[in-house]
Amino acid sequence: MKSKIFTVQAVIASVALLLLSSCGVPSTNEFTKIADANIPFELNATTTTSSTTTTSTTLPLDQSMPGADTGETTPEILNETVELYFITANRVLATKIQIASPATTNQVLAALIAGPPIGDAGLGLRSALSARLTATIDVSKGIANIDAGAELLDGLSPIDQRLAIAQLVLTFTSRPGVGQVVLSIEGSQIAIPRGRGDLAKPGTPVSFEDYLSLLLDGTG
Repeated sequence: MKSKIFTVQAVIASVALLLLSSCGVPSTNEFTKIADANIPFELNATTTTSSTTTTSTTLPLDQSMPGADTGETTPEILNETVELYFITANRVLATKIQIASPATTNQVLAALIAGPPIGDAGLGLRSALSARLTATIDVSKGIANIDAGAELLDGLSPIDQRLAIAQLVLTFTSRPGVGQVVLSIEGSQIAIPRGRGDLAKPGTPVSFEDYLSLLLDGTG
């Protein structure tokens, strides 16, 4: 009986040793390659890396998205009222017009040469100044030195010569800082007819008062 028990225990011990030798921790430090067939599919699969490219658009600092409120406003254009003198019934009449501020001497001259304004404001008015008139104006110490081209007086009757000069003198002595006018033709000073018909000597300044008699509402 004891012999049979020993035999069974020996068999059990042998099986246990066999299992330990097959499932236990390897007793060597050498690397043992595992066959590809024995590696689970998930561990043996090739890893694929994908990348995503993102495009970013950055507006320059001085630009804004369409429709954005930049806060900028259009500069307001300021005008000022100037008096230009035109002719009606052989008298001179002040006409007020608007010119971009600050109105320069050249702007005033250009507006005067352009003639009476269009519409009711210019109704019945005319000018004795030629539309081809050229002139340079230098203002110094309250005197406007006007050097005009020969077309200022050429072909005009004596009364229209006085009226043409009156237009210039009255217009520019109505400007701030100008009290008198000295007139020359193509660089040569001339005797200037005043409103009453007398002549001022060449180089003699004339003033607004010298042409009061030609104003439509004048007292002379």
